[in-house]
Amino acid sequence: MEKKKGIKSLLTWEMLLVVLLIVLWAVFSLKDQSNIAAGQYKKAAFGLKQLIPGLQPYMLYGFMTLGMMMVLAMGDIDISVGATGALSASVLFVLYGKFTAGGMDAKLALALSIIAGLVTGTLCGTLNGVLITKFKELFAMIITLSTMLFFRGMCYLLLGGNTLVYKGDDVFNSIKVLSNNVKIAGIKFPVILFWFLGFAIVFYIILHHTTGGRKLFAVGTNAVTSRYSGIKVDRIKIIVFAVTGLMSAVTAIFYVASASSGSIRADAMEGYEMYAIAAAVLGGFSTDGGKGNVIGVIISMIIFGLLKKGLGTVFSLVDSTVNLSVGVVLILSVLLPNIVNDISKARKLKAQHDAIEKEHAQA
Repeated sequence: MEKKKGIKSLLTWEMLLVVLLIVLWAVFSLKDQSNIAAGQYKKAAFGLKQLIPGLQPYMLYGFMTLGMMMVLAMGDIDISVGATGALSASVLFVLYGKFTAGGMDAKLALALSIIAGLVTGTLCGTLNGVLITKFKELFAMIITLSTMLFFRGMCYLLLGGNTLVYKGDDVFNSIKVLSNNVKIAGIKFPVILFWFLGFAIVFYIILHHTTGGRKLFAVGTNAVTSRYSGIKVDRIKIIVFAVTGLMSAVTAIFYVASASSGSIRADAMEGYEMYAIAAAVLGGFSTDGGKGNVIGVIISMIIFGLLKKGLGTVFSLVDSTVNLSVGVVLILSVLLPNIVNDISKARKLKAQHDAIEKEHAQA
């Protein structure tokens, strides 16, 4: 019995992700050494010194992923997060221009604009939550598809279809400190990585070590039973969607910080919702609800960065092929748990059948 428990603990989804991470690292490292031996280049192109700084672009949608995993844990989905982030960034840009044009101190204007952007994201998420709880007959995907189009349209109205730029504004560009690197033991660590890990720890504590987190997973397991047991399902959903909107706004701030020319367009962050969903699903969350672990999401973000860096640098694949490969990994990550569950159920049924036949034989 103890042996079975030990084996079961090793076969968690998070452990399988760690194994996948190790395998990918080994494959890319061997290919890198092979390229050096073949004279394709002289220095290693794949290693910690290259990988860790290269994680920065993929950490941008990491904040959205933390919100998305909570939505998935409830058994819902939110495909408006990219548009929410774009609207938050648009509000930040437009208000900063209005405030400074009105004679306000630039530093105060930037602080107020960032707060307004965060509030905008939170309000967008709250709207999603209210609509989903009020119109239960509609799928969350339909509602958030509608709000996605609405938020994206608001971006075009605010920006007028133009690209808003604050290239020569030193105060506005001070936000770029969020896209800097910190050198530790000879390795450049992106500042955004520490922010992501900090948020991830907070979400881990909330989801796995608080009553609210247990209620959230209960809602995802069975919303009807949760409602009858006294859990305020609608309130939890509104709060979770509001937090998801807030995390989209946080993404917007880092997106602005990483933009090379301090600019924003209405089509900013298009497709980020797909990356967020993909990273959350690979991390062990799904629209079935009621399951998942924040640790899995952290590992999945590293895997995404590893895959894109390795395939693009070591194998010299174009972006379209890299995305195709990531898609294959995602499909396998969705299918594998279902296949394992089916095999497990089949084994249990066979064991029960054999036990019944044995009883009949003895009788």
